[in-house]
Amino acid sequence: MEAQPGSASFHIDVAGFNEAMAANKRKSDRQHLIVSILRDFCIIVFGILLPIYFLLYDMPPEFSVQLPAIKGALDMPPPPAMAPGGPASISPAFNVTLHASNRRATRRCYHNGEALVSYAGFTLATGRVLGFCVPGKGDREIRFPASADGVVLQEHVLDRMGQERRVGAVQLDVEVRLFRRDDGSDRPSWIWCGLRMDATTQPANVAPCTVMGLQNWFSTNLYG
Repeated sequence: MEAQPGSASFHIDVAGFNEAMAANKRKSDRQHLIVSILRDFCIIVFGILLPIYFLLYDMPPEFSVQLPAIKGALDMPPPPAMAPGGPASISPAFNVTLHASNRRATRRCYHNGEALVSYAGFTLATGRVLGFCVPGKGDREIRFPASADGVVLQEHVLDRMGQERRVGAVQLDVEVRLFRRDDGSDRPSWIWCGLRMDATTQPANVAPCTVMGLQNWFSTNLYG
């Protein structure tokens, strides 16, 4: 007869324990639900703000270049100036036009920059780029000369250039280094453009450029 009250008390304790466990589970489920909602909300906000940031603030600019040569800039030296099989010198000169297109809403500014024109890895001309700003969602053309006096090239390089020039397929590279000014960071941007020209005064085609930023390995002076 004395065991029955103890048995009833045992059943009451088990029921209370189960109820407490269920309450804790409901509390834990609510906490997980809140965390999940906050996480999804942050992902949605990040997914919305990131494209807006790139579209309105830090979308990279686009560059293209025109490279009409001054008449006679790539002319071959006269025969007396070139020893058979030896080097000879030329004095190239170019009027470079750099087209800048700013795709972000605020203006983008650069310090003075520097540029070089090369052929088959040989530097033909160098030039300085004055500082400039491009308005938000706007375009600008930056013109600057690039030249060199007495560039020494081997005969086989000159022969190759002469052959390509005759068919209007001289492949030149234009490299420009610019430094950001609008954000005070002086972050470097390297612009590379490859284009063909026939070394005449005819209007040159516009060649698109590849833009690379934050290139610490390109922090050396282009002029050596």
